[in-house]
Amino acid sequence: MIVTVRVDDRLIHGQVALLWTKKLQADGIIVANDAAANNETQQMTLKMVAPYNVKLTIKSLSDAVQLLNNPKAKKMRIFVLVNSIKDALALVKELNEANLTVNIANAGRFDGEDIAGKLNLTKTVLVSDSELENLKALVASDNEIILQTLPDEPIKKAADLLKSHNKL
Repeated sequence: MIVTVRVDDRLIHGQVALLWTKKLQADGIIVANDAAANNETQQMTLKMVAPYNVKLTIKSLSDAVQLLNNPKAKKMRIFVLVNSIKDALALVKELNEANLTVNIANAGRFDGEDIAGKLNLTKTVLVSDSELENLKALVASDNEIILQTLPDEPIKKAADLLKSHNKL
């Protein structure tokens, strides 16, 4: 069972490894990222920061979908990490699981695009025009789309933030 899909442009780091994995009681993390799946150095780095007691799997986006749609995946509490809203949308569209929580926590700061033209939804979420369209599509899905960087912060609904910026 997928406990949360998190958009985090850094994938695994201290907040994810220590705070979120514990809060979600995840016994598995799946990094769904094409670049990481094809980069041994990045895989080694992700493995070094992953919690030792949690199974880590690094897959391409399409391979992650296959793995998550396998009935055996329902037996675990899986925390899924992607690094863009685009990838979260692609993943959610292909999964056989409904009513997912998608947490857009850290996005748009390290994607190589100029931050000047991006919509600043929170201090850690900046969206370009194309990512804004992906976010709107996620909000229109039958899933809970939230923005929450740390577990002890209040949850912000993506739809409410988009409405406050006159984008929905």
